[in-house]
Amino acid sequence: MSSIFAYFPDKEELLASYRPHKRLPFRKVNNHIHTPYSFSAFASVSEAVQKAVEADVRILGINDFYVCSGYEEFQQQCCDLGVFPLFNIELIGVSTADQKAGIRINDPGNPGRIYVSGKGLAHPSILPAESRQKLDRIVEESNQQVGAMIGLLNAWLERKGLEFRFSFDELMADLAEGLLRERHLAKAVRLKLEEVAASEEELFSLLELLYDGRPSACARGDRIGLENELRARLLKSAAPAYVPEDEKAFLPLPEIMSLIRKAGGEPAYPMLLDGTGAEMTDFEANMEGLMDSLSNLGFRLVECIPRRNQAEVLQQYVTYFYEHGFVVSFGTEHNSSAMEPLEVRSKGGAALDKEMQEISFRGAAWQAAYQYLFEKEGRSCLERDRDEMEFIGRAVLQHYFYNCNC
Repeated sequence: MSSIFAYFPDKEELLASYRPHKRLPFRKVNNHIHTPYSFSAFASVSEAVQKAVEADVRILGINDFYVCSGYEEFQQQCCDLGVFPLFNIELIGVSTADQKAGIRINDPGNPGRIYVSGKGLAHPSILPAESRQKLDRIVEESNQQVGAMIGLLNAWLERKGLEFRFSFDELMADLAEGLLRERHLAKAVRLKLEEVAASEEELFSLLELLYDGRPSACARGDRIGLENELRARLLKSAAPAYVPEDEKAFLPLPEIMSLIRKAGGEPAYPMLLDGTGAEMTDFEANMEGLMDSLSNLGFRLVECIPRRNQAEVLQQYVTYFYEHGFVVSFGTEHNSSAMEPLEVRSKGGAALDKEMQEISFRGAAWQAAYQYLFEKEGRSCLERDRDEMEFIGRAVLQHYFYNCNC
C-alpha cells in the first residue's frame, strides 16, 4: 500500500483549497495506542480502529513497542473507516549518567531508564538496514527473555504438581504478532487457570498453590488485576519464573533519538508526572528544570497519558510546555488487557477541558503536517515554526477527511 499522501496536492495547492469558510471542525485525538503487534487490550488492529470510530476519535496514533509491523494494516483500516493515521513507535533506552547517579526519569522503578516515543515515522518505511537490525535484535532479546521465563514457569508448574505447560511457539501463534512479552505470558496463565478450574473456588485454590501458599489478593472476577498479580508473583524480581532483562536491550538515549530520526520521525518525551500515585520522579519534579533538560537533549515534543494524571497536574505541565513552544500529544496506551475508553480523559475519568482538547488537536495537526511535509520536503520542514506547522496540518487533515480516498 502506498503512502496516504501519494495523491495529495503540493503545499501551495493544498493551502489554497483550505478556505476560511470551510475550516476543519474539531476532531477528537488519541495519539498513543498499542496494538497486538506489541501487547494490547485489542484483539486486532481492526478492532482498535473500529472502537475509535465508535468513540468518535477520528485521529489515531499507533505506538507499539519496538516495531512498525502494524503500520500497513493500521493505515488500511484507518482509510477504510475515515480515521487519520499517525505513525509512531515506543522505545526504551538508558541514560548512563543518570543511571550512575540514581536519577529516576520516567521509569520510577529503574534509575536511568527512559521511555521515548517516536512520532511521525515515515510509512512506507525508510529505516536504514542497520537501524532495522538493531530493532530486530531488541525484539529477539525480548523474545529470548520471555522464552526463558516460560522454561522456568514450566519447571515451577511441574514442582507444584500441575499438569499443564506452556510453549513459546503456541503463545506466539495464539497471542502475539512477532513480539512476545511478559504480559502475554501472564495472560496465558490466567486463561489456562480459568480453563482448568471447574469453579471460582478451585481457581483461587490453584492460585494459592502457584503462589507457594500465599492466597491471592485479587477480587473475584477481576481479570486485569489477576494478570497483574500473576506478573508480580510469578514473573517479577525474586519470583520463580523471573528472568532479568538484558541490558543490551536498552540503547543509549542518543542512539534512540538518532534511530527515530533515521526512520523519519521526531522523538517525543512521555511525561509520567504523578502517574504512579506517588511523588514525581527526580527528573520531572521541577517543571522548569524538566523543560531545560528536555530542550538540551533535543526534544521538542512531549506526550502524556492523561488517565494516569490528576487534571490539575496535567493542566499545569501541559500548559507550561505548550506556552514554551513544545508540541504536545495525548493518548491512552491500551497496553494492558483492560479495555478502557478510547476517548482521552484524565485520572478518574474526568473529561479534558477545552484548552487541553485544543492543545491535543494542535499536536495532531502538527504531526499531520510533519508526516505530509517530510514526504514532500524531508527534515527541512522542521525549520518552520510551530504555528505554521499547525496551520498546514489543519489543511492536511481537512483534505484527508473531505477529499481523500486512499
